Amino acid sequence: MRILVTGGSSTPGYKLVLKLAERGYDVYAQYYSHEIPEIPGVRRVMLDLRDSDRIINVLGDIKPSIIIHTAAVGDVDLCESNRDLAWRVNVEATKAISRFASRNRSFLVYLSTDYVFDGERGMYREEDTPNPVNYYGLTKLVAENIVASSTEDHAIVRASHIYGFGMGRVNFARHVVESLSKGQPVRALVDQWLSPTLNTLLAEAMVEIVEKGLRGLFHVAGERVSRYDFARAIARRFGFKEDLIEPIASRDIVFKARRPRDSSLNTEKAKQLLKTPFHGLDHSLEILYREWLSARGV
Repeated sequence: MRILVTGGSSTPGYKLVLKLAERGYDVYAQYYSHEIPEIPGVRRVMLDLRDSDRIINVLGDIKPSIIIHTAAVGDVDLCESNRDLAWRVNVEATKAISRFASRNRSFLVYLSTDYVFDGERGMYREEDTPNPVNYYGLTKLVAENIVASSTEDHAIVRASHIYGFGMGRVNFARHVVESLSKGQPVRALVDQWLSPTLNTLLAEAMVEIVEKGLRGLFHVAGERVSRYDFARAIARRFGFKEDLIEPIASRDIVFKARRPRDSSLNTEKAKQLLKTPFHGLDHSLEILYREWLSARGV
């Protein structure tokens, strides 16, 4: 089976490419500015997602049975300051991909975000009404609607604050590990709650969704925790000094884009359908710790 993964050099996308290749799929991995290393069974595709016509042409050449669309401009502040870029990549590219999937009967899996919600209460279910408070969340919500209205043959997966090792931008957990390992302090918000999602387990869950042919909207995320408590949990598991984690409040930081106060996700629906244990913090951090040791040759 031929599968195209967009954002193959991102934090979630790279792990997904590895998981699919391990399972013997014919994998095409799209990237743009960050080249993907050679992986057995994976064909690398350099493609600028700002070029919708090129997207259609490349998809036409590959003819994937399944498209897993993880690529996005995920820097929340960049989306706020460069709205044209955010719209072209997060919305227009999704529109082109959805159009191709609909016309060619490709199963489309779209990776979305907890930031489609306003964060006023947290533990959001799939049926709750989105209300994004920043431009990034708005573009992802619009893209969700495009996917859902273009084809019935789709799955939308919302995750929250994806973290882990591998390729992609330096995420919060990686920043915590790298800083604490050098004895450097880390500031973490005590008044922002989320459902941090390990990229390794997210990839496993998305592969399971593909293999089971699940359609619809699913929340695949970790357990609810504040950024501060998340950082302390990382420090404890890795054996770092917890007192290096400095508590701060949202009022102490000036963001370009507003952040939801509590965008945590309720994952009961996905937990009932999937065997992948994606939702436990202790289990996720144990995997992260083992991956860190492995990367250091321990």
